[in-house]
Amino acid sequence: MFSETTERPDWRFSLRLAIGVGGLFAVAVIALYFSSGKLLERALTQEEAALVLDRREDVRVAWQDAGDAGLADLFKDIETATGEQLAVRIEAVDQAVVFDGATAKTPEAPWGRLRSSFVGEKRNVVATEGWTATFIALGSGETAWVARYSSVVSEVQSKYRGLFLTAVGPLVLAGVAGAVLLVIVSLRPLRRTVVVMRHIVRTGDWGARVTPPRATGEMRNLAEAFNAVLERQQHLVDRLRQSLDYVAHDLRTPLTRLQMAVESGLEKTEPGSAARSAFGDCLEESQRVQSTLDTLLDVAEAEAGAMRLKLARIDAADLLGEVGELYEFLAEEKGAKLEVQAVKGLVFMGDPVRLRRALANLVDNALKYLGSGGLVLLSAELAGENILFQVRDDGVGIALEDLGRIWDRLYRVERSRSSPGMGLGLSLVKAIAEAHGGRADVSSTIGKGSVFQLRLPRNIS
Repeated sequence: MFSETTERPDWRFSLRLAIGVGGLFAVAVIALYFSSGKLLERALTQEEAALVLDRREDVRVAWQDAGDAGLADLFKDIETATGEQLAVRIEAVDQAVVFDGATAKTPEAPWGRLRSSFVGEKRNVVATEGWTATFIALGSGETAWVARYSSVVSEVQSKYRGLFLTAVGPLVLAGVAGAVLLVIVSLRPLRRTVVVMRHIVRTGDWGARVTPPRATGEMRNLAEAFNAVLERQQHLVDRLRQSLDYVAHDLRTPLTRLQMAVESGLEKTEPGSAARSAFGDCLEESQRVQSTLDTLLDVAEAEAGAMRLKLARIDAADLLGEVGELYEFLAEEKGAKLEVQAVKGLVFMGDPVRLRRALANLVDNALKYLGSGGLVLLSAELAGENILFQVRDDGVGIALEDLGRIWDRLYRVERSRSSPGMGLGLSLVKAIAEAHGGRADVSSTIGKGSVFQLRLPRNIS
């Protein structure tokens, strides 16, 4: 039974999504922090403006009732009641200073900067550097400037900024961490589904299933729907395997009987007779038909994901050595040279019988179109997490228009139609490679030869 722990999940999408969600949360919190700070600053500024407007009216009344003495009494009342820091300046029409005073402990008012703040300003209250100022025209023609100093706004702003480090900062970090955890946990069923899909693609194990999460919801529905699809697919694959078995049995049985009858006839005929020659031709053709049938069934099984692989640890050098020995004498008969280049120790998991057959097909195909004195080179090397097999020849090459179709079943290039064969060898090679979770590739140049490649995953745990 398939175990999900045998696969290493890909966390990159989960991390990207978690970082995105956490980033949005952080942006929202920071935006809320700054917008709240602006609103708080505006509220405090409006409160200070209301207070200075009230004091402006008190100053007007005190000045009109008792002049300098009235303002002095107003300052004393303010110092006793509230302790506010208030500064007042009375200017004549020609801007000569008639009165300039302030409550106790009030800093010196920056009248120049305060006056310039009103330039181009439609409001009658301005605020700068802790001062909130306004003015009013008196009935006698003078102008009363009133400025109130308060450190409340700056202190509140300072404390509010400190909240970012003490409260908002940790809140953002906690929110981002929570978002990461939430996304990772939420996507766990999806990762399980991906792991099962990869396992099925790599091994052809249609019995693998996704464990649905306990909680109801979309992810549980997804897991159950995916398992239902797998159940249906496994049923179809089992039916296909059963049908292939029936077809193979129904065809192989008469072929076997035919071969037995032909062999019996060969034993009963005299050497050199026409009947014996006919029996020999029949035996040869029946064996060719059976070989074609076996190849067609193998290709069909592989394309349906139903090819049964007997996986074992294989040394690439040993595998190539066996194929080289098998075709050594055929190469010598053609006057060609067959070389094997592979380092011992390149171990991977695969079906040795089927891979030997695939490589043998490639070597046989190379020798078939190789001229006298040509070279066929078998090699194996490590390519990342894959084993790369190559069958290189310096034969006639393959035309560009044929390269994309040579893997198709029953397709044969024009110049090979007079040669024996059904056009199934390369189809079988491709099917075997894909059944192992790999792929088959080819590159070729007319007149310079071809390079066939099998790229197979090592799958060494």
